[in-house]
Amino acid sequence: MAFKDILRKINNRYVYVTLAFLIIILFVDQFNVFEQIKLHRTLKDQEQQIEYYKQEISNSEKLLDDLQHDSIVMEKTARENYMMKRDNEVIYLIEGESDK
Repeated sequence: MAFKDILRKINNRYVYVTLAFLIIILFVDQFNVFEQIKLHRTLKDQEQQIEYYKQEISNSEKLLDDLQHDSIVMEKTARENYMMKRDNEVIYLIEGESDK
């Protein structure tokens, strides 16, 4: 096949229309290839966030259940997070240089 034969087959209006269509679809259209790649990345990030928040909800529900039914966990949480103490206790807070 000579170069002229190849040029004759390429020099066809159907080839031009097909190339124009592909260029429009791939690069110019609202939903072009680059936009689809960006949307795919966004979808993956959103799915990871969904999994993270499902795990956080599960942990919070477990902590809530423990707080409602276990007095030891409730006392531990009150002492650590809210600095509560019993009437006959004294709490000393020691601050390190990294805490300031």
